[in-house]
Amino acid sequence: MRIRPFRIEDQQAVLTLWNQCMGEAFPLDAPLFEQNVLRDAHFDPEAVWVAEDVTGKLLAYAHARVCKEPLGSAGMMPEQGWIGALAFVPDEQGQQAARQLLQTALDWLKKQGRKRVNYGSDPAHFFPGVPAEQTLHQQLLREAGFAISEHVAVDLVRELADYRVPEEVEANLHRLRGEYVIRNCTQEDVPALLLFLQKEFPGRWYYETVKRLEVEDTPRDILILVQGDEVVGFCHTFHRGSKRIGPSIYWRKLLGEAYGGLGPIGLAESTRGKGLGLALLCKGVEYVQQQGAQRMAIDWTDLVDFYGKIGFRVWKRYHSSSRNL
Repeated sequence: MRIRPFRIEDQQAVLTLWNQCMGEAFPLDAPLFEQNVLRDAHFDPEAVWVAEDVTGKLLAYAHARVCKEPLGSAGMMPEQGWIGALAFVPDEQGQQAARQLLQTALDWLKKQGRKRVNYGSDPAHFFPGVPAEQTLHQQLLREAGFAISEHVAVDLVRELADYRVPEEVEANLHRLRGEYVIRNCTQEDVPALLLFLQKEFPGRWYYETVKRLEVEDTPRDILILVQGDEVVGFCHTFHRGSKRIGPSIYWRKLLGEAYGGLGPIGLAESTRGKGLGLALLCKGVEYVQQQGAQRMAIDWTDLVDFYGKIGFRVWKRYHSSSRNL
C-alpha cells in the first residue's frame, strides 16, 4: 500500500470508490466532485490523497481543508481545519488504508498550524458531520481521536404532489401585504440583499450567497422578503436549472429526475414573531414546485418541528465530529 497525492486522472476511480463505499446513501457524480473539491476556492492539491495497493487499485480517498479566503465575518479561521470526506473499500485492507489517510490528513493540518479539526462542516462541505448510519466511519474517527457528538443535524425531505401553501399563511401574507412582500431577487436587488446578509448573517450564509451569485445567470432563485426598499429576509432555492449544486440537492439522484431543494433561509431579527419565516418557507417550497420539482430536500438543520409544520420529515442524520490537534 502507498499513499500519494490525488491526480486528475484518478477522478473516475475515486467516484467509483466513493459510490462503492457510500453511494447508496450519498451518490457522488463528477459535477458535484468537481464543484466541491477541484474548483472550490479552498482546494489545495497537497491536501487531497489516495491510497492504492501494489497493483494501483484505489483503496481509500480523503481530502482536508483550511481556509484560502475569508468565510465572511468568520474570516480565515486560522486555528480551524477540516477533513471533508473519507471513502474506502469496505474490507480490512480498505479500512487500514483509511486509517493511514486519516493520519496523513491530521499530520498535514498540524503542519498548517491548525489547533482543531472537524470531520465535515467544511466550506463546500459534503456533510455537516459524520452520517449517523456510517458506523464504520465513526469507529475509524474515534480511533483517530475524534469525539462523536450526540447532537444530530438532519436533512429533510418532502413529496410535492399534494403541496399547497396553507390558507392561514396566505391569509397572514394578505394581512401584511401593505408592509411586506415576498418575491424573486432581481439583479437590482443584489446590493440590498448583500447588505442585509452582512448585517444579519455575515458569516457563511453571506459567503455562500456571494459564491452562488458568481455562477448563476440570475439571482431569481433566491427569494427575498422586502419591507419598503429594504431586504429583511432571504431563502435560497434549487432545482434542475440551478448552476450551483446547493447542499439541499447534493444527493439529487436519490430525489429523482424532478428534484428541488431549499436553504439557507433567514429573517432579520426585527421581523421575527410575525409568521414571516413560515410564509417565506412556504413560498420557497411553492416556487420550487413551480419549477417542476416533485420531491425536494432541506439540508443541515435541527428545526425539525418548524419544517414539519408543512410536511417535511427527517431524511438523513449527522453527528458533529471533532478533535483537538
